[in-house]
Amino acid sequence: MYAISGPYILLVAVVIASLFAFNRDLVSTTQCRIMIIGAGALALVWTAILGGIWLEYR
Repeated sequence: MYAISGPYILLVAVVIASLFAFNRDLVSTTQCRIMIIGAGALALVWTAILGGIWLEYR
């Protein structure tokens, strides 16, 4: 179960952490965007892997 939902939990955690850090001026806008886009890309790739390889999760 953790293998299925792990990247999505990571995406939510990165978004919350980057917004918190951005609001406190701890990171720049570019760093915030890189973190959010990277976590989103990981979740998207993981969805494609689950859809393509593990047929029972379709």
